[in-house]
Amino acid sequence: MVLLAQLAAAAVLYLGGSGQLAEQAVRSHHADVGTTMVQLTRRWLGAPYRAFSLDQSPQERLQVDLQGFDCFLLVEQALALARSHTKQSFERELQQLRYGGRATNYCHRQHYFSRWAQTAMAQGAITDLNPALPGATQRLRRLNFMSRHPGSYQPMQQQHNRDCINALERDLQVQQRYIPLQALPQVLPKLRNGDIFALVTDVDGLDVTHVGLVERKGNQVNGLHAAPGHGVIRSPDLVRYGRSVNNVIGMSFFRPQPR
Repeated sequence: MVLLAQLAAAAVLYLGGSGQLAEQAVRSHHADVGTTMVQLTRRWLGAPYRAFSLDQSPQERLQVDLQGFDCFLLVEQALALARSHTKQSFERELQQLRYGGRATNYCHRQHYFSRWAQTAMAQGAITDLNPALPGATQRLRRLNFMSRHPGSYQPMQQQHNRDCINALERDLQVQQRYIPLQALPQVLPKLRNGDIFALVTDVDGLDVTHVGLVERKGNQVNGLHAAPGHGVIRSPDLVRYGRSVNNVIGMSFFRPQPR
């Protein structure tokens, strides 16, 4: 039993002081999951943006970095922390979200947001708000950007990773629900602190290009997110922000759930 615990601990890679930060985070929150996610992200404001941080090592590890983020990892780690009360439960939660509880390897990692959301919904970690929101629509989306652009991903230089991603994406399609840009103002009153937003794109082969968290301040709805060139920031007026991003046709929204 002790050996198994040691092996499990060794499989997690905490960068810098992230281990201590995780301990503090899981012990300090007393609010609901969404509010906790916003409180955590406010603490991270100003932290640097780190692109492709999971891809820097040739060996896939359950990596935790609470001092630098990309947009996806900010949301994922905030959700896992907010649903956990011990460091060990945080690690289990993160493993489930990132790899669907399967082996920690590149091919099992949830690279597309729609696939990540499907996994998180199956685990009861989030719910899909889009079907009940005004103006909602849907599309069948083919996901094959990675297999068509292998040079953009360092791990795809390894043949076994290229082969498994090519096989995965051969017939990969998702039914994606979203709110078109013009309908977003009607949706704002329905949103809560900590709801997850995703920018839906028309870039071929992709579903989403950016994610973040909703922050409510009275009637004001902002976005908290990790942005290239800026780090973790607050974007006042979520609708205006979404409309300012190239190739965005709408947003999807999901609500975090307690464990």
